[in-house]
Amino acid sequence: MTTHHIKNKVLNFTQSLIFKVISGILLIWIIGAGIIMVVEGDSFSQFGNSLWWTIVTMTTVGYGDMAPVTPYGRILAIMIMFSGITLIAIVTGTISSIFTTKRIMEGRGLEALKLSNHIVICGWNHNIEKIIHSLNHITNDDNSLVIALVNDLPEDHMNSILARFSSIQVKYVRGDYALESILKKANITKASSAIIISDDTIATDDDKTILATLTIKNMAPDLKVIAHVAKNDKIPYLRRANADAIITNDNFESFMVANHVLQPGIPQAVEQLLDINSEHHFKSVSIPTEFIGKTFSELFQHFRTKEGWNCIGLFNEEEKIGVSDFLSADSNALDRFIEQKIKEAGHSLSEESKVRVAMNPLDDRIIKKGEGAVIIP
Repeated sequence: MTTHHIKNKVLNFTQSLIFKVISGILLIWIIGAGIIMVVEGDSFSQFGNSLWWTIVTMTTVGYGDMAPVTPYGRILAIMIMFSGITLIAIVTGTISSIFTTKRIMEGRGLEALKLSNHIVICGWNHNIEKIIHSLNHITNDDNSLVIALVNDLPEDHMNSILARFSSIQVKYVRGDYALESILKKANITKASSAIIISDDTIATDDDKTILATLTIKNMAPDLKVIAHVAKNDKIPYLRRANADAIITNDNFESFMVANHVLQPGIPQAVEQLLDINSEHHFKSVSIPTEFIGKTFSELFQHFRTKEGWNCIGLFNEEEKIGVSDFLSADSNALDRFIEQKIKEAGHSLSEESKVRVAMNPLDDRIIKKGEGAVIIP
């Protein structure tokens, strides 16, 4: 935060009603204590005692340990009482109004979120609720899951959804998730990852997904972005936009249909592996450090013997992939636009971090530092 912003905030506060009321309370407190010292004397002769009596009188607590006996002292006490009741009521009402307004704004998705290390889900389709359930299941319901939904659904629709996930920390920002101002409200720069979901019923939603990916990568270059599209022909553009992972329905649907006909048993096995509620769904785990430099066969035997798991592959998030490889040789306007956005985000066109998976590696494959394991429990 710059000095200019700090000065503006201080100036706004000094001009606010609550500042003026608090200043009035302090002024009456100090002046009332000084006057009661002069009028009463005796037990009011010490300024500390007079301050104590004044604040007790203003708040109408009335301990009774000190009380004015002269007419002028009692008139002053009445004035302090009425002034205190009015001013303190204004302070209480103002503070309550601030918190109430904040809650209403949050409920309508209009308030900027103060979150960190959260997952931002942009867009909406019929699979979102399943995704939230799966995320909650993977985190083992340990209350560490924090989700920010960003979309332009009606308020009553979102409130019913939030009510269904009351056991999870789910917040809501309403607006166009391709806009930087809306993503700022979701505190995208402090998020752990972002998921962008295309609506299958809207033909142009894939284009919006590409634009949102570019915007997010420009705001937070290191943020992991998982993008879903309805059509395969949009995948090259998402790669150029530097999406970390791209999900499409077409490949999975065609695979399942063909194998139901030609290879019975394969689709059922795949469903178990993908079902988050199945005992045998895919998992990724870290590899114990003592196996760095050892063979895949040794790691496989360790997981199988100690845990009862089948290790089917290795993955590495540190390997590099060239962004320029995805740009077409005959660069068009869209390529140039995406290339410009990638450079503005601080990315190199030569290489970027991606996840690489080696399925069913050879037994003598050496385990490298930074690799993880894909297992089936």
